[in-house]
Amino acid sequence: MKKLLSAAAASLIFVGTANAQGQWYTDYSTWLTQLTAIGGTANYDSLPAGLQASGTYSEAGVSLTNNSLAYNLYVIGGGYIGSEESSDKLTFSFSGNAFGGRFLASDPYDNFIDAPLSFSTSDGGTYSLLNVNDSAPFTFLGYISDNNAAISLDLLGSPNFAGVDSFSFGNGTNPVNPGSAVPEPGEYVSMAILGIGLCGMLVRSRRNKKS
Repeated sequence: MKKLLSAAAASLIFVGTANAQGQWYTDYSTWLTQLTAIGGTANYDSLPAGLQASGTYSEAGVSLTNNSLAYNLYVIGGGYIGSEESSDKLTFSFSGNAFGGRFLASDPYDNFIDAPLSFSTSDGGTYSLLNVNDSAPFTFLGYISDNNAAISLDLLGSPNFAGVDSFSFGNGTNPVNPGSAVPEPGEYVSMAILGIGLCGMLVRSRRNKKS
């Protein structure tokens, strides 16, 4: 009986953690094959170098915001947009449960450097990415949430400067079971309840056989 209770408890724990985060991808092709659709891609190539007029810039369905009240967004020559100060947190908002981007880290003089970038999603996912060196300054990172709800992304480069060359978003399949649809949150609960019910039926069946 204790084993069955443990199994039931494990099912409940799964329900509580299944929606906490999803799957991270460092290979663009692999990430792309898991998408059912791409909603849009912001490439920032048309932006002039220098400061943007406000702390928010929107392109192709992607809204990029500098969450510091004191500073704006900064465009490095060549169309790479990022934080104006190293302590600034950048937030990407979009309509989808998946994103993929080419990210970079730079020093105060706009030189690309080897430095970690910290990512956190609104559904609880976190990732620390070590950016590549200046011979190939952009590193791809993608993510697909475990549920269908739209997510957002926070990016921080402190003590360095975080930036992005391009950013795509869309809707992805379930990363735990590639090729299948992402279950709705209610489906996880239903599956757990079904599992507990089956355990109860098994207990009753064994008791009837003994009697």
